[in-house]
Formats: sequence, C-alpha cells, structure tokens
Amino acid sequence: MTDSSRRNFLKTGAALALSGGSLLSRFAQAQDRAAATLPHSDSSTYWASIRAGFAFPEDAVPMNAANLCPSFRAVSEERAWLTGDIDRDCSFPNRARFGPLLEHTRERIAGQLGVDADEIALVRNTSEANNIINAGLPLESGDEVLLWDQNHPTNNVAWDVRAARYGFRVRRVTTPAAPVDSAALLDAFVSRMGSDTRVLALTHVSNVSGVRLPVAELVEAAHARNIFVLVDGAQTWGAMDLDLRALGVDAYTASAHKWYMGPREVGLLYVRGSQLERIWPSVVAPGWGDSAETSLEGARKLESFGQRDDAALAALGLAASMHDHIGPARIEARTIELSQRLKTGMQEVGLELVTPMDPALSFGVCIARAPAGQAGRIMSDLYTDHGIAGAATGGIRLCPAIYNTETHVDRAVEALRRLTA
Repeated sequence: MTDSSRRNFLKTGAALALSGGSLLSRFAQAQDRAAATLPHSDSSTYWASIRAGFAFPEDAVPMNAANLCPSFRAVSEERAWLTGDIDRDCSFPNRARFGPLLEHTRERIAGQLGVDADEIALVRNTSEANNIINAGLPLESGDEVLLWDQNHPTNNVAWDVRAARYGFRVRRVTTPAAPVDSAALLDAFVSRMGSDTRVLALTHVSNVSGVRLPVAELVEAAHARNIFVLVDGAQTWGAMDLDLRALGVDAYTASAHKWYMGPREVGLLYVRGSQLERIWPSVVAPGWGDSAETSLEGARKLESFGQRDDAALAALGLAASMHDHIGPARIEARTIELSQRLKTGMQEVGLELVTPMDPALSFGVCIARAPAGQAGRIMSDLYTDHGIAGAATGGIRLCPAIYNTETHVDRAVEALRRLTA
C-alpha cells in the first residue's frame, strides 16, 4: 500500500466515524486495524505480508479459489464480532444500525465495478444471482437462450428447467478445446446467434477449462442483435480489475467466498440500470412494501429475502476496503503472475495444459490433464501428503490467489512432479 493509499484508508475510516452511529464508528476502527496489517508498496516482502493476513497454516495451503477462498483474517474477525453484537442484542433498534453499513458496502462495491449503487443487489451467492436473472427475465415459447456448454449448472441446467416449464429453446455453444486466439471464441458464439435469440448466458472464465471469454466483444455482437447478456463472474470478481460499464454486460453475478476473499453466503448481482425494469423479483418478502409496486430503489428490489445475515453483509464492506487499498490492478497482475508461474511449472514436469498459456485467453484457473482415472487420487495425495488443496475438476485444477506465494506454487509443482511420475 502506498503512503497516499494508507492515508486515504484512514481518512475514510475517520469520515465514517463522524457520520454517526456506533456501528459506523466500530467499522471505521476495523478499517484502521486492517490498514495496520497491510504492507507498504515498496516493501520487499509485500506479498508475504499479505499472506500473513490469512489464518491458514502452511500444511493446509488453499489453492482452489475457483471453489472457496479463506476470508481475510480481519474480515473473519469483524464478522464474528458483528454476529456477537446481534446475539447480545437482537432487537429491532440494534439491527437497524446495520442499514448504513449495508449501503456503505453497496456503494463501495459499485465504485470498484464502475457502476451505480442502485444497480447492485447483494444476494447470497452466484447461484442465487444466476437464478434471479433466469427466473426474472420475461421469456416465452419460441424464444431462444444461447449458453456456453462450460457454464456452471446454475447458469446451464437451470435454463433447461425453466425451458421445460415455459417452452422456450435452449442451445449450447461448444468452443475450441485449445483456442489460439479470441477470434475463434467469438466466432463460435456469433455464428449461433439467431433472430429468436433473446439471451446469451456466459461464464467469464470457465471453472472446468480455465478458458477466458472475450466478454466485451461478445456483448457488442449480442447487443447489435438486441440480445440480453448475462455473465457469470464467479472466477473474476475479486481477482480481475473490472469495469462492468466498459464491458457492457446487462447482468453480472459473483460470490464473495471465492476470489473476493470475503464472508461466505454473500453474493453480487449487477443489473444494468436500463434493464432493471425487465427483471421480475424471485422472492418478495418484508421490506418490499405493501403493494405490487415496491418502494425499494433499483436492484434492491431483487434482494428482498426476509431475514439476512447482517453481520456478513456488513463484513463484506471491510473486504471491499481491503481490495481498494491493495488495489484491483495490483491484485489482477499478481493473479496472472502466479497462474503463469504455475502453468509453466506444470508444463515443465510434463503435464499437458487444458488451460491456454496465453493470459489473454486465461486467468487464475489453471488445469492440466491427469493420467486416465488418476485426477482424484492425485489431488487427494497433493493435499494429504503435500499440504496443497486443489480440485479434480476438469483434470488437475489449481487456482492460486493473492494469499499464495511463489513458494506455494513451486511446492505444488514439485509435488505434481512426484505424483505423476
């Protein structure tokens, strides 16, 4: 963190403290404590200091960010304190104090993504966000939804379930297994867009191949045909420096428990302002209002769920602070650095990559082919014998995040050398 960033971090905390409310003051203090854990940008041990901000031991190193990340230690501690605050006093007056923290979180995340706070709904996870769009878009018999066949089930099978009820058509696009450039990926989708296509549902980075789609170009092509574009960003939010306005997507979904390193059971749903009126809510609960016309503003109408985990929603704001002051661009560069080191190491030990080597076609999800039937055994032994947690999804999958070090990556590569010999 630069000196100016650190000063801005502390200044934000002071402003919150002065804005009123003991919880806002408490949150400002939490930001101050978190700032003290972040290293100066010119430190020779910068990333080692970031790693120290997480609780995992060296014999259980997480390298499966595509599934679940540890939270920043400061975020875990703040969520625990806030949960205790509710347990000590679960009255309406006490819980009402969480409202300003929720809105602070919404505004901070919207700012990171280059969008308006009214376009952000804070939901429970990517799966819920995907299904809100699925259930909320008006579709009818004769309409077509175009999918990537590598989408997560909540942005894949969920469309089949709805199509079975309402009679529209679902078609899937298969992209080249080893794409050499983004043009091949783009053409695979554009060539399938037709006059009946109403929705294009994509995944920014695949969790089963590690392939990264050219989202901005796909959105441009889809919008030229008046097609709504939903992007599952589970593998990019928190790791990629995102500008959703520049990408042009109509909806974007993600989870805080992955690369964002935030609290569990909190998710992101962005809906472009001009599209909000089209999306019907999936759940209507207290907070919506007393008539069919809601009093909630913007995307907030899509998060009327009844009782929420107020502590988790508030703690997400602290995770947002950590991202702001490490810096999204720095986080993206580090993610690419670690993933490129890992893929290079995998190749050097004789493994065939599923994920493209080119960072323009890939990101943090790194997958190599496993010997037939051996992926499960290799990933189990990698954790049990070498203390590296990955997954057998798509082969040998490892996904390093900013809490990982070069030593972690090299240790994983050397372990794979032994396990695949």
